[in-house]
Amino acid sequence: MVYRDEIELDAVIEWIYSNEPSSLELLSSWKQFLKEHPSDLHSIKKIDLSGDIPILTDHDGRKLSIDFINNAQNYNKKKGSMKTELISKALGSGRLGHSVLDLSAGLGIDSIFLSQLGYKVTAVERNPVLFLALDTAQKKLSDRQKENLQFEFASAKNFLIFSEKIFDVIYFDPMFPEKKKSALPRQEMVMFRHLVGSDDDAKDVVETAIKLKRAKRVVVKRPIKAPLLLERPQNQVEGKLIRFDVYGVNL
Repeated sequence: MVYRDEIELDAVIEWIYSNEPSSLELLSSWKQFLKEHPSDLHSIKKIDLSGDIPILTDHDGRKLSIDFINNAQNYNKKKGSMKTELISKALGSGRLGHSVLDLSAGLGIDSIFLSQLGYKVTAVERNPVLFLALDTAQKKLSDRQKENLQFEFASAKNFLIFSEKIFDVIYFDPMFPEKKKSALPRQEMVMFRHLVGSDDDAKDVVETAIKLKRAKRVVVKRPIKAPLLLERPQNQVEGKLIRFDVYGVNL
């Protein structure tokens, strides 16, 4: 039996869950977390906690879910190694160390990829619904897979200011600027944009990361032709569609 309940959280969310203990426990923990960390949830119509992976649905019927195990397209991209993958080259290919702070976890795609390459990743997400989805997906990984991956709920700037942790490399992938003339992104990306916004504070985040010296290097991911967030990077690592702007003294 599946229950539908429209209560709490400004009565904007339709909760779908089963009478299984795991589903009821997830429902309770999600509601409690969202009460303690209020945010704009009006883009979400339903949150389905009745299956193995939570599914978010917006008012136009678009769906979003995070599944590290079964979604191979997003979360099983490893083909090369720490020395050969482009993103890893930007991070120093392990020469600076293996601890990485990902300031924009998002859907967790880069965080998972870096952890699969052998980096120890702490990923920060400020949207409470996305954080819950990431945290739920992470808990389903094996103990070995969990070793290199941790998610933290915080804004990037607050984490930099209030955390005393030091990392080898800081990685930042702010929301890409929307193209004026382009095909509509895949449906889950449209919903993702509605949840996270446009990252208008991206420049401030990069400046803060460099100023506080929480790492030996700060790497910013950008579309290949996008303007710099901050002038004069010490290095750039370029692919066909994206580039990595590298700031720091240990190059």
